[in-house]
Amino acid sequence: MKQQLSFALLVFLAGLFLLATDGSLMAAPPPDPRVTASVWEELDARGKADVIIQLPQADLDPAYALPDKTARGRWVVDTLQKHAAATQRPLLAQLDRMGMNYQPFWVVNAVRVQVDAGQLNQLLRLSQVRRVTSNAPFRAAGPHPEPSTAIQTASGTIPWGIERVEAPWAWVQGVTGEGVVVAGQDTGYDWTHETLKRAYRGYDASADAVSHDYNWHDAIHELNPNLSGDNPCGLDSPEPCDDYGHGTHTMGTMVGNDLAPDAADWPQAAAHPIGIAPGARWIGCRNMERGWGMPSTYIECFQWFVAPWPIGGDPTADDDPAKAPDIINNSWSCPPDEGCKPENLDVIEPALNAADAAGILVVASAQNSGPSCGSIRDPIAIYPKAFTVGATDSNDNLASFSSRGPVTYDGQTRAGPDISAPGVSVVSSIPGNRYGSSSGTSMAGPHVAGVAALLLSARPDLKGHPERIRAWLTTTADPHTSAQGCGGDAPDAIPNNGYGWGVANARTALNPHRAFLPMIQTFPAALQP
Repeated sequence: MKQQLSFALLVFLAGLFLLATDGSLMAAPPPDPRVTASVWEELDARGKADVIIQLPQADLDPAYALPDKTARGRWVVDTLQKHAAATQRPLLAQLDRMGMNYQPFWVVNAVRVQVDAGQLNQLLRLSQVRRVTSNAPFRAAGPHPEPSTAIQTASGTIPWGIERVEAPWAWVQGVTGEGVVVAGQDTGYDWTHETLKRAYRGYDASADAVSHDYNWHDAIHELNPNLSGDNPCGLDSPEPCDDYGHGTHTMGTMVGNDLAPDAADWPQAAAHPIGIAPGARWIGCRNMERGWGMPSTYIECFQWFVAPWPIGGDPTADDDPAKAPDIINNSWSCPPDEGCKPENLDVIEPALNAADAAGILVVASAQNSGPSCGSIRDPIAIYPKAFTVGATDSNDNLASFSSRGPVTYDGQTRAGPDISAPGVSVVSSIPGNRYGSSSGTSMAGPHVAGVAALLLSARPDLKGHPERIRAWLTTTADPHTSAQGCGGDAPDAIPNNGYGWGVANARTALNPHRAFLPMIQTFPAALQP
């Protein structure tokens, strides 16, 4: 009897707390606004959610006043690591007390962890928590259309896109990309492909020896629950491997060539001269598992690029920003019809910003959602510090699928893309010493990354200054107008929301016509070459 009375009393007291002062029932407290809706949805559906907990970001603006890439990279890494160590301490201590496994990042001040509703609410009591977003896997957008089967290419044929950006002119001048490191984060890379092996930074052709330390990183540590079977590359692959074919194709456009650099008439005499900057070296990171990525895998690759660490090494104790690339190509996007929401991917933007602050040019494909206006609407092309690329065909027409501007992001609207490049029927490498043709802005991005590598090879003083590289490449692009009128563009508007500033061109970038010089000389002092 006493137990029944006690229970009734507790129910009565609890009921009092649900009554407002006027006797009406109080509404349930609203969800914490720091948590995105998709996290609550995942908790309702599964009882647990894979999340990324964001904390305050460090201010990286002082990096832009530093003189070169070495100084910028070291300062950015030190600043980010110290800031993360200080601000994450209470959160990590709480996670340790709760006995939870987690993955901390420093390139973004964030921690990945799997939580249930009770654990999440407990962590939200920490004042350092700024935002909680979903880390659910999503299918990244591929080429348009999907990669073709292997094709035969005529020996010695230079692909039309390489000719269009006038890379062979640069080769004749002795500019092939030497001294520049390009990087890609994608589905992985077949490093032994005949057109990629010699250009891989980890390969020493004179000794026929290879070291993958600081040259390759695999951010894929688990199988995607939406896929069946094992990954053909496995998990945490100790050497470059491509489980989908897309990455190998994009890297071929940047550096591919199957002729030894000491051969006569290299690189144009190659059987497969498919790369714009064959004298550059490449490194890579796998951020997708058979075409599916997660915010955490993209962040991890950005972190490794800003300060690479060796295979199996520690991302803080063993990192070396001196081994960071000069250019990163990102031939991927994440549209809503593939399960992506910008609110879940905005955690990637601080990682891109960190790479830019560290002096690395980040090239991004504009997406394949054209021809409608305003179709550049998904990460990472929407971020202001991404160098966004649209696609053209062999007649310099804007590809119908190429996404158009204007870009609306963070309450502001700006023109986009920044520049355009060949992206229709692009022939490049695919795994297994084969070649295939694909179309998409994911094929156009590597053309711009390759032209940027040629520019840096000829103008090493531009290294570490992505803001100046962007200004130089856009101003020396072949101007093209679009009659579509997106965003109110006039028929003769340059830049415009179709082509941006025009089609990238290595010849004019390396040898700008006098007509461009007055325009370049009006740039702010910080952008002057």
